[in-house]
Amino acid sequence: MRRIWSVIASMALALSLAPALGSCAPRGAAVGDTATAANHVPHDSVDRSDILVGVVSAGDGDLDRRVLSALNGKGTKAVYAAGTDGVVSADPSQAVADMARRPVTLLLVAGLDMRGGTADAWLRALRQARGAGIPVVLLDPVNAPGDTGLYAEALHVVPDGGGHARSLDMALRLAIDDNPHARTMNVTLP
Repeated sequence: MRRIWSVIASMALALSLAPALGSCAPRGAAVGDTATAANHVPHDSVDRSDILVGVVSAGDGDLDRRVLSALNGKGTKAVYAAGTDGVVSADPSQAVADMARRPVTLLLVAGLDMRGGTADAWLRALRQARGAGIPVVLLDPVNAPGDTGLYAEALHVVPDGGGHARSLDMALRLAIDDNPHARTMNVTLP
């Protein structure tokens, strides 16, 4: 009889903790956005061979191609989700769900514009990534989401030699490894 009560108490405790464990997202910050050294927990970096970047198209095909080329040049694996016939997907949350099942290490969205008819779908997709614990990086966003907890970094492409610019690879590693970094950075693409 004592064992049964012990089992029941253990199950009750597990059920009471379940809501707290429901999301991988940190409280009050974006996934992958450790802005200060005070909040940083020392850890080993993710090995390059274990990184898979999910590039979700926001409609800028030329920028998407340059990003994929830059990642390939550094030996970083990437998967790409494009809209039908090169047009922005009506529901990017499906692409994000597909990426989360892979599972990707980071989502990169190039040229995101939160104005217009797809804004609600993009918000759903970014919230879905946050709930799955996947860092999101925006590259050259046209109009970023108002909720900065939905993305770790906003990167802006500058010409080579643009001064204080990082490589795309290095900027993505900061979010992947959850190391302290600025929310906005300049990057170069080959």
